[in-house]
Amino acid sequence: MRIWVLDGRYRNAEERQAIDQEAARRFLDARTRDTPQAWDDAYTWVAEDPAHGFAFAQAEAAWELADRLSEVAPVVGPEAIAGPAGRFEAFFDRRIMAGLLAATLVATAGTIGLQKWAAVERLRTAVGQESSYRLADGSIVHLNTDSTIEVAMRDTERYVHLLKGEARFDVAHNKQRPFIVQAGDATVRAVGTAFAVRLRDDLTELTVIEGKVAVHDGAARNQTVGVSAGNAAAIRSGTVAMTPLLPGQIAQRTAWQEGVIQFDGETLAQAVEEFNRYRTAPLVIGDPQIASLRIGGTFKAGSSNQFVTALSQSFNIRSVSGKDNSIILLPAENRSLSQPGAGRDR
Repeated sequence: MRIWVLDGRYRNAEERQAIDQEAARRFLDARTRDTPQAWDDAYTWVAEDPAHGFAFAQAEAAWELADRLSEVAPVVGPEAIAGPAGRFEAFFDRRIMAGLLAATLVATAGTIGLQKWAAVERLRTAVGQESSYRLADGSIVHLNTDSTIEVAMRDTERYVHLLKGEARFDVAHNKQRPFIVQAGDATVRAVGTAFAVRLRDDLTELTVIEGKVAVHDGAARNQTVGVSAGNAAAIRSGTVAMTPLLPGQIAQRTAWQEGVIQFDGETLAQAVEEFNRYRTAPLVIGDPQIASLRIGGTFKAGSSNQFVTALSQSFNIRSVSGKDNSIILLPAENRSLSQPGAGRDR
């Protein structure tokens, strides 16, 4: 029987395995829920015992390593990889299975290698919050509402994983350490430039503000596309579709850094979706006949009431407050919807 020594405490193989499985379960649960309370619960368990901290660091490192293994993960059942932990089938998609395989690899690595992989910093914003952070290399990250990233500064690269939301990166120039952003299946590589990345439900959206970046979609084997300043790219399922942007369109896409949202011909449905990123209770379109109305204007991101007032004045749209603090948008009774677009909030 093998014996491990952790901070002076002896652990037999069975106890060590149980701790590893519990660490993996808690990490996957915290990452799946991704709320401050979920991470607090996980870190409370970590603080109970040095062995917990070591196992949890392994789970975090394994997840990051799984990004590199997910495309070649073997198709096997959860029990074959995780043993008793396989009963948590709800957590097992292809990436998580690759993560459990990676955990086995990391568990055999030396402490120095583990520390290199596990040195990950998590930055996040709440709903309605925007924040800027200076990274250790001098780069600046601007996070939009309800966004989460993980940052790992390594000897050979600067790695950021956009887990949720939207971020702008003003990258400090360093040819020896490329700046890499992983967002969904897309990988964006730069050495010194400014660009923004947004994770949407069905694609990853890239806006290049300065310089040039290289984009690789994990679904497209060995396909890399260069995207230069003044261009955008929609990245999905192996396709990188580029679009040139006018200066006003770049300003519109980055207006959130000034705390505002700009619309220039978007539908009401698109405008409502945008405002809901900043609300804990949603705006809801209560009648499909108003969903395609075209909207123009500049509004404060955290003041959807101004937007609702403008809709009432310009489109005769009435609002009904829900008990859950939602706002339902409906056509005004016996009134026309043919008036021009919403006026600008100056």
